Amino acid sequence: MERKPVMSSSSSGGSRPDARGTGGFRGGHAVVIGASMAGLVSARVLAEHFARVTVVDRDRLPSSPDVRRCVPQGRHVHVLLGAGLSVLSDLFPGIVEEMASGGALLRDFSEQIAWYHCGVWKAQFASGIRLLQCSRVFLEHHVRQRVRSLPNVEILDETTVSGLRVSADRAWVTGVYIERPGSGPDELTAELVADASGRGSQAPQWLEAAGYARPPESKVQIDIAYVSRIYRPPERYRHSPLFLVIYPRPPGQKRGGFLFSVEGDRWYVSLSGYFGEHPPLDDAGFVEFSRTIARPELHELIKDAEPLTAPAVYRFPADRRRHFERMPRHLEGLAVLGDAACAFDPIFGQGMSVACLGASALDRCLREQAGRDVRGLAERFQRELASLTDLPWRLATTEDLSFPEATGERPFWFGAMRWYNRKLAELSAYDTAVYGRWLLVLHLIRGLATCFAPSVVLAVLGHAVRSALVAPEARARGMVEPLRKSDPQTRALVTSSFTRVAGGQLGATSGPRRRGPRRRGPRPRGHAHA
Repeated sequence: MERKPVMSSSSSGGSRPDARGTGGFRGGHAVVIGASMAGLVSARVLAEHFARVTVVDRDRLPSSPDVRRCVPQGRHVHVLLGAGLSVLSDLFPGIVEEMASGGALLRDFSEQIAWYHCGVWKAQFASGIRLLQCSRVFLEHHVRQRVRSLPNVEILDETTVSGLRVSADRAWVTGVYIERPGSGPDELTAELVADASGRGSQAPQWLEAAGYARPPESKVQIDIAYVSRIYRPPERYRHSPLFLVIYPRPPGQKRGGFLFSVEGDRWYVSLSGYFGEHPPLDDAGFVEFSRTIARPELHELIKDAEPLTAPAVYRFPADRRRHFERMPRHLEGLAVLGDAACAFDPIFGQGMSVACLGASALDRCLREQAGRDVRGLAERFQRELASLTDLPWRLATTEDLSFPEATGERPFWFGAMRWYNRKLAELSAYDTAVYGRWLLVLHLIRGLATCFAPSVVLAVLGHAVRSALVAPEARARGMVEPLRKSDPQTRALVTSSFTRVAGGQLGATSGPRRRGPRRRGPRPRGHAHA
């Protein structure tokens, strides 16, 4: 691949894109480690604050939507939550519409997802939270092409960062050391280094080598594995987009599944299992495993579908959070974000969205940076990143720690929160006002307090009392038989209320839409709905 000459920051030049306004820090050169989603959105942000930005990645970056060797999770189902999609749209105006015109599906999350969770099907209503259905490689390709087009951004692929270049007093990052196949060691000077290299980040080791303490870590061991493959839908499901999610219900159920329509009229199917109950890699075993999850719909859909790829596995041993914000002192000029800072259980689809929010936080910190050096930026950014990471971390780990096999710190409030979350999930089968508030939290649009409004607490307590008075067999029957009908006027009223709660932060709605009754969950035969 042809590369531009590597220049030091002293010889920087070129124009910066100012599509979102000016202000704040202006520097010469920044380096981003990693060209995955976290690295690409960080490069877009840094391009507004530095004359030049260099993105370094060890992988060979394709010029088309292809799976990357160094991104094993690229073959699996991915989603962008509402907050993440909003940031992406802001950073790259028109990119969502561009992807939609290229085959991605732009839909309403709560109206067009068939979601089975905590033993119930979620209610469906027009929330206005946009759902972009496409493969990760398709999404990453479009973002990468946008970043490549920036005049002051250079991408060096097949290049490994071997260490941090630091000042003589070890107080500042001054760049990175790099290695390329067929050439000797080299270096890039920079005023800021953003580490977005993922779970394999060497930042703790580099900090230790520079005389700093390693960041404290929080871990929740979950031993989850995904096995995924791409299918061609049976003829009766062609051109009928689906998004089917079947979560396991802790502590007894450990297996789940996802079916996700993507560009090219294909299905991405991912099966998952915790604590050794991992999906097999052979054809027959994969289909048979789908029979063992909580609901039969996914199995019914894929048993007659045509597999287009072999099963691919991705193992994720633990949720891991590195607390860079708790370090007693910070190496100036180093920002760590994305999975390098916090890696979540992939079943909750939070990673790419938190990466986008992290890039947005980096932009805010740079806009507020006083002076013309990066003094104090690292500490302020890591604190802000930690603050926005608290919510998704709590959501993911509270669910994961519901498995008794999971090892990790269970806070004193854990039991109460788990009970409350369970009741919220059960309520989402029929109370769309409560479910709507919960969606705002799950999509990282609003804080956890949204689910503790007096009306929500009363609804949860009322549901708990009613559930306790219902005979166990009737309660079980109600949880596995999804409600087939809803009143259109009621749904329109609830949708309007939900939109007001969202406070106009959804960005993609044209107001509530009136729809007739809809079935939740795809039909195994005939026309499918999601």
